[in-house]
Amino acid sequence: MSHLYVVYALDSKISVVEAESKAEALDTFAMDQIDDENLNYFIKDFSFGDGLLTQFYHDDQGYLFDIDQNEVPERLQQLNEQEKDDYIDSWIESNARQFWNDEPQFALEYLKKLDKAKHSDDPYTDDFSHPFLVSTIKKLIQQDDWYEAFDIVKIDLADTNYQVIYED
Repeated sequence: MSHLYVVYALDSKISVVEAESKAEALDTFAMDQIDDENLNYFIKDFSFGDGLLTQFYHDDQGYLFDIDQNEVPERLQQLNEQEKDDYIDSWIESNARQFWNDEPQFALEYLKKLDKAKHSDDPYTDDFSHPFLVSTIKKLIQQDDWYEAFDIVKIDLADTNYQVIYED
């Protein structure tokens, strides 16, 4: 049986979704976000800085590049260029696989596009699959990395004619 859910991100959007469950409401909301320009740029841009790739640019000791100093951290400076590249690539791959741990096909899709972008003059890709984008958007939302105060609330007026959705 379908229910109505309020899906809200207070700094951005409030929507009403008809769905069977909270999970389905999130799916519907995420599909609606596929055309969001900022989300697309964040996911599809492979230049280092503000995109998804930056979240993968760390090892177990911290970030692999100091953007303020425009250099790798001291712990990597003794490595030659090939060793540095191999080390960074292995951590990016490991972190991407961890991010999509329940959907390894999307980690593989991301890593293939990243490799393609490395060998191109264009650090942006526009050909991720629809399922990849929906999954990635959902993960970003669920990690609280994208929207502030995000929630999905089932509208239930069975015993009342009033329901508070959000209260500060």
